[in-house]
Amino acid sequence: MEAPAGAKADKIGVNVSTQNGTALETRANGPEQVTGPKINGAGDYVRGLEDTAPLDVVDRPGRGELVEDPRAIVRALSERVEVAEEVVKLTSKDDLIQSMTLEEVEQERAVAQLRRETDRKFAKWEIERDLKIRKRRARTAGLRRWLDDRADVKDHNAATGDRRWHQRALRVRKRLTSLDARIATQIRSATLWSNLLIGLMVLGLAYTGVVVQKNFVPSGDKTDPLYWLSLGLEALASVALMALMRHEGRAALAGIVRSTSAAFWGWMVKGALLGASLAAAAGPSIKAWDVMDMVRTGWAPVLVAAVLLIHDRISRGDAEILTKLHGEAGREGLRDLVVVTEFALKEKLLVPSQDNKPGEVAPSATKIASFFRINKTDAALVREEVNTRAAATGS
Repeated sequence: MEAPAGAKADKIGVNVSTQNGTALETRANGPEQVTGPKINGAGDYVRGLEDTAPLDVVDRPGRGELVEDPRAIVRALSERVEVAEEVVKLTSKDDLIQSMTLEEVEQERAVAQLRRETDRKFAKWEIERDLKIRKRRARTAGLRRWLDDRADVKDHNAATGDRRWHQRALRVRKRLTSLDARIATQIRSATLWSNLLIGLMVLGLAYTGVVVQKNFVPSGDKTDPLYWLSLGLEALASVALMALMRHEGRAALAGIVRSTSAAFWGWMVKGALLGASLAAAAGPSIKAWDVMDMVRTGWAPVLVAAVLLIHDRISRGDAEILTKLHGEAGREGLRDLVVVTEFALKEKLLVPSQDNKPGEVAPSATKIASFFRINKTDAALVREEVNTRAAATGS
């Protein structure tokens, strides 16, 4: 490689001799090296002039001095300028700067290989990072979809449950507010409980029948007339008790409350039948005073008596409830007649009865019955309701 232009220019100098007043230019790579000062320009040249000649005739004062040749100096400077320009031209070439040695080429190849390897590692890292991000986003999106679907299912189930409970509440409200629904519910409940208690009583009486049959015929001989007679007598008592329970249940469904005397005579008959069953079943045990045997043979009639008590109490309660509901239903049906009666009184279509007491404004029951063509019992209820409403409003 060539040295820079400035370096070459620095090695160029001018050797000036004052012997003949001329200047000689020498180069560093010539046969002789310049030992004088280095001159880079005309100013340096002038400033570097020094008188090295011996004091001779030419230097004596009063005599003419020898003058250096200016053209020689100009020629030397011109040559130096030309050399500098050539050096600058050569050193400004890109090829001189860009040209590399074999060692530099190997180093550049190693750097390029390292750069490509680093780029591949970075690209792989970016791909792995993007893969992790995409997996995380996919998992998050899947979890969110699952949560949204679960929330939708919960909302749908909740809405369905709310509708189902709303419909159930409407049915319950209808049963509680509608007189017909209340009557139907009460009748259904009374029938179910009556049938259940009668079934339990039949089970107890069947057990009692087996015990009575064993007491009458211990050998179990079917040819003995008492074997079948005892079973028939127990069946007679059982059927009679079931008939009484069924009658009480039907009376309760009709809203008929038994009087005290009817209940008394009914319990007398029930007590006689139960006493006969208890004597036939537990009589031998009572006579022998065997406590465990009395329990084994007599517990069924006692439980049947308890069932009868429960059935009687439930029947009385059902009868009272149904009587009240039937009364409300009757008044509900007569409410329209009350409104029409009040309208007829206002329009002078009906006139108050002459037998009214102070505060009563309703017509007589006979006039109401003939006007609406209903029986006098309902007409009396209409008259009573009209008077009640008139007293409440103060008219």
